Amino acid sequence: MPSSALVTPGDNRSPVLIHVPHSSRVIPPEVRADLLLTEIELAAELDESTDTATDNIAAEAVRHTRQRPTTIINTLSRLVIDPERFPDTSEPAAAFGRGAVYTRTCTGTPLRPEPYPRTTDLLDGHFRPYADTVTAAVEERLHACGRAIIIDLHSYPEKPSGFENPDAARPALCIGTDPIHTPAWLIEATRGAFASLTEIDEIAENAPYAGCYVPLRYYGHDERVTSVMIELRRDLYLSDPRTPHSARVDRLGHALATLIDTVTEHAAADV
Repeated sequence: MPSSALVTPGDNRSPVLIHVPHSSRVIPPEVRADLLLTEIELAAELDESTDTATDNIAAEAVRHTRQRPTTIINTLSRLVIDPERFPDTSEPAAAFGRGAVYTRTCTGTPLRPEPYPRTTDLLDGHFRPYADTVTAAVEERLHACGRAIIIDLHSYPEKPSGFENPDAARPALCIGTDPIHTPAWLIEATRGAFASLTEIDEIAENAPYAGCYVPLRYYGHDERVTSVMIELRRDLYLSDPRTPHSARVDRLGHALATLIDTVTEHAAADV
């Protein structure tokens, strides 16, 4: 089965990859058949789960960068598979049915039968081909530039989902980091790129979400691969769960372009 990761190459000298894993609402019919939700319930679940218009923000950023980054867009919904989860019992979110293959909704109600008999089929048919495609894209940037810088682009709802801590702060921007793969200069560059926006009144690190995406081949040991997660609170740029505010998307895209240009210049100077 072909990968759902759509890779658009950038300029050959750019080490940056923008990863957008959760922007799609597309669910193939054979996957939809196993979901235990009515159409109305599924629409509500997609409204809460989907990082709506993060692909639009990424596209706006690419238009304004001096050197175009590689972009990787997941063309299928995270309700098919979530490419950013660990595919085994080491995944913390599996405890509430939100591992690589979700069995629970955002409110904790059943999404799939438990145990789900086709988990292995979805991992083999969707999760692993996606991971292989992203790994190959990172490897290609390492070969071309000697390093790869992943900007992992997400958004999250203003109100917490049922499995989240209702008392945790929900800042305008959450920066997710890793002790090995996110150097201090990358954190500061991310803060600096977004801090000037009037919409960004608070920036937090690893709260309410922590970590960032690195392909497993490189995770935990290869410091040539750096990564940062950007989590934007959706009320910053959505009029409702499905409708982006175009001017705000543009401003966020420009800020992301600033980040891309900054880290590209840093990487070139550090060669």
